[in-house]
Amino acid sequence: MGENLRCCFTGPRPQKFSFPLKDDNKDFNDFTLRLYDAIAELISIGVCEFYTGMAMGFDILAAEAVLQIAKLRPELCLRLIACVPFKEQAQKYPGVWKKRYDDVLKNCDEALLLSDNYFSGCYQRRNEYMVNVSDMVLTYFDGKAGGTKNTVMYAMKKERKIVNIYK
Repeated sequence: MGENLRCCFTGPRPQKFSFPLKDDNKDFNDFTLRLYDAIAELISIGVCEFYTGMAMGFDILAAEAVLQIAKLRPELCLRLIACVPFKEQAQKYPGVWKKRYDDVLKNCDEALLLSDNYFSGCYQRRNEYMVNVSDMVLTYFDGKAGGTKNTVMYAMKKERKIVNIYK
């Protein structure tokens, strides 16, 4: 691997995790540790640019981890790019996720708006865009059908390196 590699994130929404996304939950803490370790490992092999699809759950958690590492280690010159599938993506997010979405958007290095309006297939288009511009994919993939599976399958077809932190 080389320098200036790019990585995108794909993973489940909060309700698809088998545990609550709460700091007082052991499984969530184990997941968080694996997430940070995986990002640190990616950075150590030359990843410096990360792409997040800004969905509730894995996308935002991974983006927050990158922002936290970037804040603690500014010399790493990490970049976080938000790939927003359409303008009103977070309009229906519950309050806490809406705030987290806004915070990530405010602190990322770049935000790409892929469409003004929602359309059928806009999430898949966003996911394919992120895979296309990335060298690798960091995921929490449990094997079940859905957007994460579609994205992982697309990444495999495009011969991207896939790092899955699902245990």
